[in-house]
Amino acid sequence: MRPIKPNPVKKLIKNLLGKSITLKLRKILPSKMQKEAAKAANEDAKRRSNFYATFIKSDDLCFDVGANMGNRVLPLLLIGAKVVAVEPQADCYRYLKKTFGKKIDVVGKGLAEMEGVKKFYVSNTSTLSSFSREWIESVKAERFSEYTWDNEIELEITTADKLIDCFGVPSYIKIDVEGYELEVLKGLTHPIKMISFEYTVPEQTEKAIQCIDQIAKYNSNIECNYSEAETMQWSMKNWLSPEEMKNFIKSTAFLGTGFGDIYVRTQV
Repeated sequence: MRPIKPNPVKKLIKNLLGKSITLKLRKILPSKMQKEAAKAANEDAKRRSNFYATFIKSDDLCFDVGANMGNRVLPLLLIGAKVVAVEPQADCYRYLKKTFGKKIDVVGKGLAEMEGVKKFYVSNTSTLSSFSREWIESVKAERFSEYTWDNEIELEITTADKLIDCFGVPSYIKIDVEGYELEVLKGLTHPIKMISFEYTVPEQTEKAIQCIDQIAKYNSNIECNYSEAETMQWSMKNWLSPEEMKNFIKSTAFLGTGFGDIYVRTQV
């Protein structure tokens, strides 16, 4: 998930009027900007839902790993999927619980190869907080130079296999954890119909390749595609074999995409 920059005008109004008055005014007089933002959010959710509906059916179990504020949760619910949202950040966890209630299960932990406790590096935007110091170092010089990771906290870790023991085998696992995708996949030993993981290139090119290799360890019958940035559409008409995809990841064409999601599915 990419960060959304705060609106300076809205911040100024909030500072001038105070939080409590601003909240009351929002309830009484919803601004045109707020209405337009809500409309855009609904349209975005429908767009994502239409994409997910190409491979997810009603009642399918889905794991949203790195759920953040739920911008992938709502599209999955619109299809009728059963959602387990994995989100270790306390503010995001509370938001998910408040927003979606009993419609989803929320797990307030991170995922990795083994259970335990790990350092979590907190950014000044929740969408860039990460367990991966390596990823942070690779992107903070240029791609995300305006953001900081000044706080460190320790958070509880579980594994994808443990989630499966608790909730069952999902049809789809979405992983967006800011450079920690490989560690999440190391905790998964079950073949899954569809897995997507976020990629960041050229900084994390080798990690994207390693993620495909990790999935292939437990499911040799797979094929790959990708969706560039936030387009929520297939970038390739034909799916590629793991070897073809790994070679393509190194190409100038792919490196120029910057970021997006690689999809790995059991071959149909």
